Amino acid sequence: MICAVALEFLKVLDKTKILANAAARGAEIRAGIEKLTQKFSFIKEVRGEGLMIGVELTVDGSPFVAEAMNRGLLINCTHEFTLRLLPAFIIGAKQVREFLGIFEAVLGHVSKSMPATETARHAAHTAAR
Repeated sequence: MICAVALEFLKVLDKTKILANAAARGAEIRAGIEKLTQKFSFIKEVRGEGLMIGVELTVDGSPFVAEAMNRGLLINCTHEFTLRLLPAFIIGAKQVREFLGIFEAVLGHVSKSMPATETARHAAHTAAR
């Protein structure tokens, strides 16, 4: 029974091309966030594989998580500075574009409200790069 279920699952994966979709959408998300690094200097690095994406910041990530939640995005922060994105494998190109627009708004909103201490810490961290 278990093997039959596993085989059916593999057939569905192959038929729906879900893994190819995950790779393509992940590449679109990473490329979109890479473009945002030009606008937001506190984005240090974008990394990941498929739809498992990490955005390392030079500032505390928790305010970005809270603002994202206010705007309907569910992301989390690990190790204080890394935003982790884990969208569903069935995400479409339209949803990726929508996400990138909201994510840019989140980054802009939070960066405008960063206290001077965060800005100074960011400048020191950037200089150390």
